[in-house]
Amino acid sequence: RPNFSDGQGTATYDSWDMPRLFQSATVDLVSNETSQAEWTIFDPRFSLIDSFAGSSPVPMSTVKVWMGFGQELGEPVFKGLLGEVRREQASTVFTAFDMAFKMKLEKKAGYKNKKDELAIIRELAKRNGLNFEGPETPLNLGPRNATMQDEATDWDHSLELARDAGLVLFVRGDTLFAQRPAKVSSPVMTLKNRGDIRLRRGWNFAFHTPENRDGRPKVVRQRGRGSAGKQLEGASGISPRGREDLVVKRDVPGKATKSKLSKRAAAQKELDREHAFHARVETIFPTDRKEIPDARQTIAIENVGKLFSGSYIADTVNFQFGPGELSISLDLYRDIAE
Repeated sequence: RPNFSDGQGTATYDSWDMPRLFQSATVDLVSNETSQAEWTIFDPRFSLIDSFAGSSPVPMSTVKVWMGFGQELGEPVFKGLLGEVRREQASTVFTAFDMAFKMKLEKKAGYKNKKDELAIIRELAKRNGLNFEGPETPLNLGPRNATMQDEATDWDHSLELARDAGLVLFVRGDTLFAQRPAKVSSPVMTLKNRGDIRLRRGWNFAFHTPENRDGRPKVVRQRGRGSAGKQLEGASGISPRGREDLVVKRDVPGKATKSKLSKRAAAQKELDREHAFHARVETIFPTDRKEIPDARQTIAIENVGKLFSGSYIADTVNFQFGPGELSISLDLYRDIAE
């Protein structure tokens, strides 16, 4: 049974006090998608699931997860809503999704007039019981003439609006954030290979020359001229008729060119940016570390060669807990200038 109850329906399960209870626990922190937590509990006689739920399901129960060592763990790394409980032989598996789960349950229709993207997202967050925090500096995009939510969930509608404004959407705790794409800043954590940590097998780093450094989509397009000077476009490198003109990588760095992009299209270009460096690393979480990294934060990697050592932005952060071990997996990226 739970080792603690506050009399208000809250139960706490602590691997420190109950070391044989947890088989595993994972937390995935992401942006523009659903962050989630999943934990597996050894429960051969159904005692835990019976005490937790009885004969009634417990949908939308609030879940908080802490990760780290010792008794003082600070703020939870994850807060969400219970979305699934399943049984696997002698184990019970719980899955919780971040607090935006409520925004994803029902398709809705609506109409907004003369409001910008942030104002609409703020309203959608409020009606789902979430706080809202926008970018530190104003967007100055101006109001939209009309915005239709056409049988879409509040989450999907918010994602569409955020992309139009060049913003990234994510939820932490009870707050929905709409922020500009992350930039490299002061590292919250430094991982020094063969020093204080050792990267596990399977880590990899990659570099390739980005093809759209100014953020526009890649352009490899063939054009030709037909009768009466009409322009023809094809998917191959051979024109149906007329003079061929192969246009490749029109967005290479250099002298600035005139653009007819709207403010919203210009705001989106950073979301389409192709990054030069990508990495995936996994390591045992250091027992002396109090910093808990999150997606969009800066992680410094050292002793992986001069080319690949440096500061990266965390795209996804995954915590994996098993008996006697806490590991962390990171998907990372950075640009040449960073």
